[in-house]
Amino acid sequence: MKLAEIAARIEGKLSGNGETEIRGIAALGEAQEGDITFLLSRSFERLIPDCRASAYIVGEDADQALLAGRSVIAVANPDLAQALTAELFDIPRTFEKGVSPSAYVSPRAHVSGKASILPYVYVDEGAVVEANVLIYPFCFVGRDAIVGEDTVIYPNVSIYAGTVIGRRVIVHAGAVLGSDGFGYVWDGRRHKKKPQIGMLEIEDDVEIGANTCIDRATLHKTVVAKGTKIDNLVQISHNVSVGNNSVMAAQVGIAGSSSLGKNVVFGGKVGVADHVAVGDNVMAAGGTGITKSVKANSIVAGNPHMAHRDWLKMQGYLRRLPDLFERVRKMESRLPQEGEDDRDR
Repeated sequence: MKLAEIAARIEGKLSGNGETEIRGIAALGEAQEGDITFLLSRSFERLIPDCRASAYIVGEDADQALLAGRSVIAVANPDLAQALTAELFDIPRTFEKGVSPSAYVSPRAHVSGKASILPYVYVDEGAVVEANVLIYPFCFVGRDAIVGEDTVIYPNVSIYAGTVIGRRVIVHAGAVLGSDGFGYVWDGRRHKKKPQIGMLEIEDDVEIGANTCIDRATLHKTVVAKGTKIDNLVQISHNVSVGNNSVMAAQVGIAGSSSLGKNVVFGGKVGVADHVAVGDNVMAAGGTGITKSVKANSIVAGNPHMAHRDWLKMQGYLRRLPDLFERVRKMESRLPQEGEDDRDR
């Protein structure tokens, strides 16, 4: 691919030889001749003198003197440009359309002739698999489930009965969608299971990480809204609603009947208590324990959660505790001890 073509695709300003042939993309520290690399932060400019890449994607504020004599594409957002460039080199594997002879599809299921159902997939009765869906081996698609167009289901995914998956969804290996919510009531002798007769709906353009579990609702539905991106090993419980374009990192846990607004961002290991409402645009640092509702546009941290600025102050106080303890100990050593007065000192 010519460098000028890449510049046009990412809407960048090219300086240098647009006819340079680019064969791959690599990080600054590993790039070789024929690669295009990227400078996401000026803190990495120290790597440029030893870099052998054929071209560079940089921010508009990059040190031009350091890049003199090199082929460069300057962009407003290097992170986005890197993602767009990577797409040009990410050629997905294609499979023949149709159902593998080693797969089982119920005669009462509806599978598009344009879908690719690979060996050892099980599609139950009433299920719908739409055009250009790709389902890898050892997946289960339950009764009356729906898998929307252009969706990719990686190996060993279990899609329980009645689950609805939208278009262009990516579900990574081992995920479990629509399993029973964790609902029990004590009847005086034992834990009585509450039947989970609701459903799960995954809207368009969602990505779900490996071994993530999302429960069906007790009565109505659990919802993951459009554009949400979920990392590996996340647990989303019954009756939860997640708003558009939210992002959550690994090991997030959201308890039942909680709601997240749109554009919510959770770092790793964030925990959300049940029946909590998290507003739009909330950001929670890794390890945050959200125990009560959070107003829109808040940034929180800590367990239990607090405003991020307050959490930072608390960390400062904690670091100074050893010195404070030592000062108090010295002050106590100068005070009268029990059973003595000043004349004894």
